[in-house]
Amino acid sequence: MGIDLNPGTAALGNPQLISIIIDEMDGGAISFERFMELALYHPEHGYYRTGKRVGRDGDFLTSPHVHALFGWCVAGWCHWLWTALGRPEAFTIFEPGAGDGLLAGQILDWAAGRNDGFANAVQYVAIEPNSPGNDHRISWTLEPVPVESGVVISNELFDALPVRLFEGSGRGPVEVMVRWDGERFVEVSGAVASIEGAPQLGRFEVNARAYPTMEAMCGLVERGAVLTFDYGYAREELWAEWRHQGTLLAFYKHTAHEDPYVHVGEQDLTAHVDLTELEAAMAASGMEAWDPVSQAEFLYALGARELVEAVRADASEYFRRRRALEELADIAGLGRIRVLAGTKGVELDGPPPGFEPLP
Repeated sequence: MGIDLNPGTAALGNPQLISIIIDEMDGGAISFERFMELALYHPEHGYYRTGKRVGRDGDFLTSPHVHALFGWCVAGWCHWLWTALGRPEAFTIFEPGAGDGLLAGQILDWAAGRNDGFANAVQYVAIEPNSPGNDHRISWTLEPVPVESGVVISNELFDALPVRLFEGSGRGPVEVMVRWDGERFVEVSGAVASIEGAPQLGRFEVNARAYPTMEAMCGLVERGAVLTFDYGYAREELWAEWRHQGTLLAFYKHTAHEDPYVHVGEQDLTAHVDLTELEAAMAASGMEAWDPVSQAEFLYALGARELVEAVRADASEYFRRRRALEELADIAGLGRIRVLAGTKGVELDGPPPGFEPLP
C-alpha cells in the first residue's frame, strides 16, 4: 500500500517560519524586504536566530573565522587610532553584529599581549541581538551609550540588512513582492517607485536601512572612527547598465545560488552594499570619509605579510598564517571585501593606515 511521503513546506525550509510568513501575507503579498527580514531575523525562527551559521561547518566564512591574523590587523588599527587620539584612559570599541564575539576576542587578546596601557583603556561593547558569547571581557547590549573616544567596527554587517528588490521597466522601477501560491513562494509585481538614477532595465536592490545604520554608528563616538568591512561597490558600478541580475545571493552549505525562496530560514541572504551611500552617511555625520580600499590592499598596507614572516622559524605556524593571509587577501573571495573608514576629531597628515594610495 502506498503512503503519502509529501514533505509539504518542509521541503522549502523551516516549516514553522514558512507558516508564519504565509500567515502574515494573509492571502496577499508582502515586499521582498519584509520576506528577507522574516527569513533572516524572525525572533524565533530566523536564520540568524538559530544554529551555528558562520564558519567552516556553517554556510559561509567571515574573515575572523579564517585566522586570528585578521583580528590582529584590526586591533593594530584600533591601537593606532587610540594613539592618534592621545591615548585616552577610556577607549571604547563598538561592534554591531558581533555574532559570537570571535573578532572581539581576537582584538582583546592582541591588546592583552601589549604592555602600553591599551588593554586597560579598551572597553569592548558588542551590539548583538542574538545569543551573546561567554567572553567576560565583552559587554553585550542592544542599547549602546555614545562615548567621547572610540571606534565602531563592523564586519559584513550591511550586506545582511534586508533590501528592497526592484525590476526595471519602461514605467520605472517596479517593486518585487512575494506571495504564496499554495505550493511555494512566488514573485509578483508591486507599485512603480521613483528612484533617482535607478537602472532602467534588470534587477537591482535598494538597502533603505544602510544610511540610518551608518549614521547611528557614527553617532556613537565624539572623537574617533568608524571602520567597516563589507562586500559592495560605488553606486555607479552597483547600478551599472550591464548588471542585469543585481547582487542578491543566497548561501547554503558554502554554496552560492540565486533562489531566496528555498531553504527558507536555513540559508543566508545577502546583497552588495552601496558604498557611495555609506560614505555620504559618514560625511553627513561629521566624519571625514576616506576612499574605500579592498581588504587585500588594507591588510597588506598594514603589514600583514610581516605577521607571516615573523614566525618563519616555526614551520607549521608559518604555513598556517601564510595560507590564512592568502585566503583573506584572495581577490576572488574575502580579499575583494571593501574597507571604509571615517574619522572625526583625529589629527592626520594624510589617510589613515591601510588607506594610503598604492605606489
